[in-house]
Amino acid sequence: MPSDQPDLSIVIPALNERENLELLLPALRETIAELDLIAEMIVIDGGSTDDTARVAEKLGATVIGQNEQGYGGALLAGFAAARAAYVVTMDADLSHQPVFLKDFWDQKNDAELLIASRYVPGGRAEMGFVRRTLSLILNAAYGWLLALPFRDLSSGFRMYDQRALAGMRFQARDFDALEEILVRVYIAGSRIKEVPFHYQPRKSGRSHAKLIRFGWAFSKTLLRMWRLRNSGRSEE
Repeated sequence: MPSDQPDLSIVIPALNERENLELLLPALRETIAELDLIAEMIVIDGGSTDDTARVAEKLGATVIGQNEQGYGGALLAGFAAARAAYVVTMDADLSHQPVFLKDFWDQKNDAELLIASRYVPGGRAEMGFVRRTLSLILNAAYGWLLALPFRDLSSGFRMYDQRALAGMRFQARDFDALEEILVRVYIAGSRIKEVPFHYQPRKSGRSHAKLIRFGWAFSKTLLRMWRLRNSGRSEE
């Protein structure tokens, strides 16, 4: 294996997250050093106007411009760019603390998809009442209608074994991509494990999720995944 081949790829979708990245990327480098890993930090820039790209590059990240819009489009760009056998996806807003990478790495052989879960025993979520309620309803609906044994299907803090993603095609391009990826990985027979996680509010800036728009996207994806789940096929 080439000496510069990374052990871990960290994919970070970002839109106007300069202030958060100035804290996140150095903290990631510190955690990576403590784990004694070779890792690449990949920032997927969704068209920022606040020097996100310049700051990310200055702090050692590879910056890739996003071709397909939406959170799902950012994930696709990140998966395509990642060179390591293991790929972590995480938010740029500091709601996903870098130190949790140690939990992922310790359990990398337990499953092909590890999910930092807010809703399993030991997990916590510091969220407003309305957002927390909607999140719980969304996860419960997906879990019940699709007969999935998971509590936090919408967590974006995950670690993938690249082999579980090989050859898969995903249609969703908004935050509903998280549910589609999980369903397809599960149907394909890969192991999925939820790891208790403490979710914290973003440090600065504002969320890019639009409730009505993404509610519609989640509904369409739920219908597609219900059909897929009951078709017995891993690809449409």
